[in-house]
Parts: sequence; structure tokens; C-alpha cells
Amino acid sequence: MRVVGLFFLIVLAGFANSAFAQAWPYKLITIVVPFAPGGNIDIVGRTVAKELSEILKQPVIVENKPGAGGMVGATYVAKSKPDGYTFLVSSNGLVTTTLIRNDQQHKDEDLVPVSLLTLAPSVIITSMNNPAANLKEFINNTKASKDNRVMFATAGVGTTPHFVSALFKIAADLDVEPIPYKSGSDTVTALVGGQVQLAAESTQVVTPKIKAGMVKALAVTYDQRSASLPDIPTAKELGYPGIFITHFVGMMAPAGTPVDILDKMNQANQKALQSPEVRNVFNSSGTIVVGGTRASFAEYLQKERERLRLVVRDAKMTQ
Repeated sequence: MRVVGLFFLIVLAGFANSAFAQAWPYKLITIVVPFAPGGNIDIVGRTVAKELSEILKQPVIVENKPGAGGMVGATYVAKSKPDGYTFLVSSNGLVTTTLIRNDQQHKDEDLVPVSLLTLAPSVIITSMNNPAANLKEFINNTKASKDNRVMFATAGVGTTPHFVSALFKIAADLDVEPIPYKSGSDTVTALVGGQVQLAAESTQVVTPKIKAGMVKALAVTYDQRSASLPDIPTAKELGYPGIFITHFVGMMAPAGTPVDILDKMNQANQKALQSPEVRNVFNSSGTIVVGGTRASFAEYLQKERERLRLVVRDAKMTQ
């Protein structure tokens, strides 16, 4: 009888777990953005979250947890309960942080891929006072000056702007010092304030500021010109094909989150990305909508990790 009773308990538990997963979502969902408001990841996260609220019929909010180049927010999600109510929306730091530093408070495998959301070219920018018309002129002018040290604003260790600074250092053969800030919008503020000479951020963040005459675009770090900035040449056009990187934004979940919930969230993301409102926001800023399966995102992460590992080595980025 005890064996039979135990069997029924196991069966009932299975039904309960299944019912729990099928009922998802039944309450508020939190998307953590590990950077301050105003940057590319924050904009993508909030745009998608608004649409997800309509699709999932539950509130989906964005909570900013900046710090340590995105590690604070990522670790928070990695250690959250894997019940489908806490997700992370982040970028290149998902694959690069552990390549550079060994003090990450969670393991890479503590987060699992849900969806690749968008790609956006990075734009290398300088102040309006700088005489250079493009990146090649900036490099030539700097080399001809007495002080060829370049202060380059980034959004923290392992972030896309940090890698842009490293790729720039290799290509330009200049003394480059990356200066970390809390978000992409903060790096632009630092540039406008004259605290640094260069910065790099996604088209999503800088296109409005470039068009408003606040900053000057020197080059796009993609293999083709941005639709939002068609007059700005690529680094490759200017003779620096090695300066190639994009700001990808993807969603992750704590390891252990039920697979059916991961699949449902992936499907909801695909639907959100097809929304005309979402596409209008992204298309106007040169952001490329991607989407795809959980497996395709996992493959993308692995390929980026291997590619950027070489940049870390060549630019001596390890801390």
C-alpha cells in the first residue's frame, strides 16, 4: 500500500507541475536590464516588454540593476527562482565578461538562452568640436599630435563599447584607455562634456543625438551602412575591417526554468518582434530585428564567445 500511495503522490505531483507550467503566466513578470536607463539594452527591453504585456495578458515590467558592466543584474537573475517570472535582457557581456575577468558571481551556465531579439551597429562618435570628419582623419590627427593617448568611454568591462575600444586600439595602433560608465547614455554625456575623446554606442542610442548635432559620427562598426545613418561610412570602408562588432540584445532566464515556459516566452518574443509598433521603433533607429529559436540563440552566443576570445587575447583585455 505504501508503494501504491507513493506512486499516486508522484503522479499527482507531476500533474501539479504540469498544471503550474500550463497556467503560466498568472502574475507580473520582471525583465531585469543590467544597465542604467537610456541605453540600447534598456530601450529594447522596454519596447519588447510593453508588447509582451499585451501578448501574455500580464504586466511585464523592466527593472534596472546596473553595476560592474552588467554583472550585478546578470547575477541577480542567475540566482533568482527559475519559475518563469524573472528574465534578463542583456548584450555582449553575456559571453564576454568571463573572458576578461574571473570575479563573476555566477557561472555562464546559470543562465539559459530564451531569444535573440535585436542587432544594432555600433557608431564611433566624437565631440562636435573635434575637426575630424571620419575615423581615418581622427586617427591621423591623433598620431600627428604630441599626445596620442585616447580616452574612450565605455559602458563597463566586457560591454560592446569596451570591445569597440579594443578593436580600435588594435586597428589604430594608439594608446587607448577605456573609461567605464554605467550606461550608453552616460558615455554620450561624458563625450559631450569633454571628459573623453571617443565613445561608441548603438544606432538606437546615438542616432537622435547625431541628427540633433550633439555629437559627431566617425564610423559604423558593421559590414554595411546603417539605415538610420546612411551618410556615415563603415570602419571597413575607411580601411579598418577589423573594427567589426554589433550590439546584440537577447533574453536569458535562470537555469532550471521549465522548458515549456522558455518555449512560450520565446514564442511571445517572436510575436512581439513582429508587431508594427515594435518594428517602427527599431527600424527608425537602424536596429535590426532578429528573433529565432532558443537553439539558434545558443549557437549565436557560442560563436560570438569564440570570436571575441581572440580580441581579448590580442588587445590584452584580461584583468
